[in-house]
Amino acid sequence: MVDTLKNTCSVDLVGLKKLENRCCPLPDDVLAKIISFLPTKAFFKLLPVCKTFRQLSLDSHFLFLQSYYNNTISGFIVHNDNILKSIILIDPYAGVSRSSLEFIVSMKSIILGSAGGLIFVLNQKYERSDATTTGICVYNPARGTRCWLPAPPGECTPGGIAVRFMNDEDGVMKDYKLVYVTQTWGLSISHHCRVYDSVARAWTMDKELDLGHQQLDLEEPVVCGDAVFWLSSDLKSYARIGPYVVTFDVREECTQVIPLPSETVIDFFAIFGIAKWEGKSLCLIHYSSFSGVIGLWPLKKKASDGALEWVKMHEISLAQMGFTGEPCFVNYVKLIEVATTTLLVFITYDSMYSYNMKDGGALEWQDCWGFPYSHKFIPYSNTLRPCGDREELLETILRNCF
Repeated sequence: MVDTLKNTCSVDLVGLKKLENRCCPLPDDVLAKIISFLPTKAFFKLLPVCKTFRQLSLDSHFLFLQSYYNNTISGFIVHNDNILKSIILIDPYAGVSRSSLEFIVSMKSIILGSAGGLIFVLNQKYERSDATTTGICVYNPARGTRCWLPAPPGECTPGGIAVRFMNDEDGVMKDYKLVYVTQTWGLSISHHCRVYDSVARAWTMDKELDLGHQQLDLEEPVVCGDAVFWLSSDLKSYARIGPYVVTFDVREECTQVIPLPSETVIDFFAIFGIAKWEGKSLCLIHYSSFSGVIGLWPLKKKASDGALEWVKMHEISLAQMGFTGEPCFVNYVKLIEVATTTLLVFITYDSMYSYNMKDGGALEWQDCWGFPYSHKFIPYSNTLRPCGDREELLETILRNCF
């Protein structure tokens, strides 16, 4: 794929330019919008067809538009101890360049998060003095590009990044804010938060936040509007004392701790997850190993006083999905949107499965025998979104290294 993007580093970041040398009677903006509905893999296959597709591959307005219409989950990033191992694609219309994936893996990148088709990592950066510094780098593995962000204040350490995309006047999510959170262990856990604004091209916030007294699962945040949610990762241990979800309002710069439903906490061998519910609110996912049931608890406001409360909405048993006989050991649960369908994804010791919330029935996606139990999964969307105004082509970087 990257062979077709030899000029990617010169992407126009202003807006849609006039498409030249074409005979289509449709206006440029209408044609660009129609083509933007194409999945990434299909668009790359059509690049040799005519100059129009090649022009669009270098036009940021089109690339942002395509990422807007194709921002559903395409697969999962597999990592162990924050080191990227591979990408599992569950969408047949998604595609990742093998060379760009191998490049990211070879860099031993420390995963911070993924959103909108971009992967945010900590990488070593070589300066002119040949010394190395650790900085935040943005990759688009589908396009085979990367871009360095301005150095954040303080030391870059493993943590998590949440991305809050913002709508432009035409509804395209071009600009964003990054919420970069790291944890410090001592007598108590503290959380250092830095916010990056893509419009200002600068880090606009740098301070300690009260995100509760427990360790957080920073690698899988959920963003709903201006709010970022994290799940207490102490849920993965046997000492579950007051587990909670914590939220940070990016606009108001305030936090709130939300205890989990008491009904879910008593199950010491349960698996938890959080996800976006109906595209606008938070949902807690609870798998009970005792009953073999996955429950969904959307977070809603009470009509009386506006306080937040968990409301049990669905219960799906593994037996209902067709799992009978020996117990099914689930170690991961996630709710994702693929096209117009909402899927409940869960991973056992050996396979990845999905359950269609609309039509029912479980479907095996991927053999996971090659991934140890310690490996983790981060949802990934396959899009054409640019990494930034100074993005580099990975293929060019590889050529310059030898």
